[in-house]
Amino acid sequence: MATVFEKINGDDAIFANKEYISDSLMFNSIESARLGTAYDIFSDHKNVIILTSKEGHRVWLWTSSVIKEDTNKLIDICRFIRDCKIPRAEIYLKQDVAGSFSDLYALTTLEINYVVKDEFSLAVYTYSGEKISESNETKLENDDQIVKIDRNNKKHVDLIREYYGYLKEEFRWTGKFDRKVDEYLDTDLYALFKNDKIIAVASIGNGTEKYLRIKSVSVLTEYRRRGFGYKMTAYAVNRILERELVPVLYTHIGNASAVALWAKVGFKEKDKLYLLKVENNDL
Repeated sequence: MATVFEKINGDDAIFANKEYISDSLMFNSIESARLGTAYDIFSDHKNVIILTSKEGHRVWLWTSSVIKEDTNKLIDICRFIRDCKIPRAEIYLKQDVAGSFSDLYALTTLEINYVVKDEFSLAVYTYSGEKISESNETKLENDDQIVKIDRNNKKHVDLIREYYGYLKEEFRWTGKFDRKVDEYLDTDLYALFKNDKIIAVASIGNGTEKYLRIKSVSVLTEYRRRGFGYKMTAYAVNRILERELVPVLYTHIGNASAVALWAKVGFKEKDKLYLLKVENNDL
């Protein structure tokens, strides 16, 4: 494995880099990961931070602005990630270095049968308004209620499993359903109940000292286009604002319906994140 990047801990001086701290997009993503134990962290102590998941396939890559003009350093990064031997890597990086990185990664992985499975941009949205007041759009119908899910409550867990069971094919959870449900149960999960049935869910995930991410908002198919997505998003926003944090969320830039919903709630696009999914078939 390339030695230009050394394994570091979360207290390394690079995390005090002013450019890194001001990079709201990657800072929010990497901070929530580096403060946990699920990732190994590597760096050149100056311009590059690489997080590799200890069990999964995700790789987070932060680079300073000078790196996008430094082909040799980009090649070093590509070789390093290649040598980590991650069979199905999901590499998250900034949009401004994505084009060069993708091309160079292909060149440095030719000998291990590198295959691009998918690549796309994620738009990052932040909310900077006040708490959303009750209105016809946020008011619940009749006996509907929003409940915070308690993963120690068997009835709650059974109902959440039933809810996500309806959506698992749409979410492409086949073969990983139990793991994904557990992943969401580990978040702050809020469910909208109608007649003792969950019809919509909002998940608030990891965050930093400034940002807190809305991990997802979903609605059962038969209840869509009735305002429930707006209600759940507004509810999640208010819960985050109560903690005096900034709500943030990601979505595929081609997801027109989600983009329209976030704009209606009051989110504004902050930046773009690039995701490169690859498979190394010889590993």
